[in-house]
Amino acid sequence: MKKYLIYIILVTFSAGLFYSCEEEYTSTLNLDADVKIQSFSVEGTEGEINEKNKTITVTIESGSNIDLSNISPEVVLPEGAVITPEITSNMDFSNPIDFTIVNGDVYSVYTISVTEQFFIGFLGTATNVSGITEDDQQAAAEWFFANYDNGKYISFDAIKNGEVDLNDFRVLWWYNDSERDLPAIAHDATVLNKMNEYYQNGGNLLFNGYACGYFWTLGRLTNTYNMVIGDGAGFENGDTWAIGATIGAHDMTSHPIYNGITFNQDGDGYQWVPIIGPGYREDHNYVIVEAAGYHGYGNGDENAYAAFTSANKVRWLGVWGGIRDYFMAGVMELLPTDEYQGKAIYQGIGGFEFNQNAAGELNPDGVNPYQSNINLITKNSLNYLSQKK
Repeated sequence: MKKYLIYIILVTFSAGLFYSCEEEYTSTLNLDADVKIQSFSVEGTEGEINEKNKTITVTIESGSNIDLSNISPEVVLPEGAVITPEITSNMDFSNPIDFTIVNGDVYSVYTISVTEQFFIGFLGTATNVSGITEDDQQAAAEWFFANYDNGKYISFDAIKNGEVDLNDFRVLWWYNDSERDLPAIAHDATVLNKMNEYYQNGGNLLFNGYACGYFWTLGRLTNTYNMVIGDGAGFENGDTWAIGATIGAHDMTSHPIYNGITFNQDGDGYQWVPIIGPGYREDHNYVIVEAAGYHGYGNGDENAYAAFTSANKVRWLGVWGGIRDYFMAGVMELLPTDEYQGKAIYQGIGGFEFNQNAAGELNPDGVNPYQSNINLITKNSLNYLSQKK
């Protein structure tokens, strides 16, 4: 849409008792000039121009290693048009930029975005998505592929056989609720080498449930803590289970994985988010317990927090709802290290089920009123891990 630099021309004619002389008025305004960007490209990739919304989107192919903060775009403008801000060889497109095109006495404003295409992989032992049989893994996959157009399924066999290049993926998500012992294919030497290479070179990981054990297999976690690993059939329970985001004296609710989450707050300031309501639950925990004692401190000793986070190079993000000290860890961010340059999220809380079972008398339909919290924490985790460093 063209916009005029001069919006209103007010012409006043005076009339009195006497006739006035009529003069012919000819406007010198140039209101027909072209203010449409003809092309906008970055390193040979043409931007998609939407004239209706006045947007231009340039999507760079995955693996280009382009620095969005140092872009050298090329633009083709109509004859006589001027663009502001000026196109230079080192522009920062970390965020969209509004450009104004002026030609003659009209102008247009375009919002231009430059993004890098990337993929998120959903890991599994099945040959393809349709081969997933475990109910929570099925539900997680259905949610993921319904919400991520850039999501792709990756089988461990495909990794072993060289059918997939992990470098094409910004994040790998493994939701494993099948059994506490990791599948043999995950321990395969070729698979393990490729997964380690990916993680060490800056690839990012989201592990849920039993998949958290793979952090020890990969060598990122090495301390041999006491663990609570639940692998029973489950049971019916009338409680609401939650994740506590107040870790002793530390409020972790501002971490990006909790963006948009509405927390409940107790009288003492303790904050928690419900994740599964009354009904049947499988209780498949994969959490660290007696963390403080392992490092030689009492559960309420602040030194335990420092010792645990320092020894493992982690951010301690979540505990079983109600835990108010440093007894256990169920949600963590594993920070990059010199050896493992990728980021990772460890989500081992047992109540974090993508499918509450339709069983028992309390909730026979298996409807989890807090499923949206599970979805949002997962979405936030994937988005956080997808951010390019």
